[in-house]
Amino acid sequence: MAQRTIPLTRLVVGMYLIGVNRSWLQTPFLRHKFKIKDQSEIEALRRAGITEVTIDTGQGLDLVETVLVEPPTPIQPIAPFAATSSLPPTIMLAENLSKATQRRAEWVNRLNGLFEQTRITGLVQYDAANRFIDEIIADILDRQAACYAALTLRQPDSTLHEHGLTVSTLSVMLGHALGYPRERLQQLGIGGMLHDIGLMRLPLNIVKRPKPMPPAQQALYESHTTQGGTILEKSGSSDQAVLAIVKGHHNLAAQIEQTGEISAAHQESTRLIGIIDQYDELVTGQTGLTPMSSNQALTQLYQRHRADEALSQVVSYLIRVIGVYPLYSVVALSSGELAVVGAITPGKAHLPLLYICRNPSGETCVPPVSLDLVHEPEGGRTIRDVRNADRESLDVEAVLRQVAA
Repeated sequence: MAQRTIPLTRLVVGMYLIGVNRSWLQTPFLRHKFKIKDQSEIEALRRAGITEVTIDTGQGLDLVETVLVEPPTPIQPIAPFAATSSLPPTIMLAENLSKATQRRAEWVNRLNGLFEQTRITGLVQYDAANRFIDEIIADILDRQAACYAALTLRQPDSTLHEHGLTVSTLSVMLGHALGYPRERLQQLGIGGMLHDIGLMRLPLNIVKRPKPMPPAQQALYESHTTQGGTILEKSGSSDQAVLAIVKGHHNLAAQIEQTGEISAAHQESTRLIGIIDQYDELVTGQTGLTPMSSNQALTQLYQRHRADEALSQVVSYLIRVIGVYPLYSVVALSSGELAVVGAITPGKAHLPLLYICRNPSGETCVPPVSLDLVHEPEGGRTIRDVRNADRESLDVEAVLRQVAA
């Protein structure tokens, strides 16, 4: 038996639990050894006050200590604000988040109209989608961190068009970090937005993808990639990169076996969209599972694809772009305090600058108190886990404005 003791924050679905750092009588579980099958089981352990667990790596997934695959080009975490801005950083962070949230709401409404038109006519307004992506790319490159925060602060179990917008946004961010040219960013943006467009030709009960589905329903669901390709071709799209994404994003193993049938660049784009598609499904709980934090979803993806070099490489790129604790994320400290990440420390992404907004008793700190983890003494406060701002009833923008006041 290969045992490993890890913080609860690093426990993921698929690991085999054999011990916790308190009496099992104080937990909601009748079994003392079992494989973690759902994120809700991890949440139950956290609510029981458990902070450390022991896993058996012979019966379940092991811990990923670090992502070993190095990117071919330097990838930096999402930048917080433009270096040329004359506004103080916290004001700029708040302003960018406000604008990004407003723009995302507008985009969601517009994309809903485009998707509904496809449901009615069976065609997609491809030229309109291209113009839409032009706007989105410009805004993303201007305020990347805020755009990422705006999509992570949305409600779980998002709609199909919201999911498409999120995959498009993250794909453009990752493509930009990898140094892709503007034309390829456009293809990623369109492919990410329309990757599930074939679902518009399926019954709504199948689109929601309840689990488990009978074989006939599962086969119908899986046909959405072919259906999506048909919609694009009938709509006049001849962009082979976008068609490759729409047709191949759902079955990445089969897509990789098609080497020689589509270009290497198209394969790379399809893998990128496919991984981000899976990431958003995990953080929103689209398949009926409990939504995960960004950190948990990335760990799960790396475990899922670690045996495939090409796919694990894309996951490693995504981890580097999003960061360990992204700007605007809400974190819980070992002290019981809650804080908002206000700046990423170069070279020490695990030790960000924080703004503590709630004390250990749950009382609001006005103004928020700054804490630079780089200067925290040994044995001092550390980040315990990442929290959902909405579930914590926390207004991140308000916290940043209080800091700047």
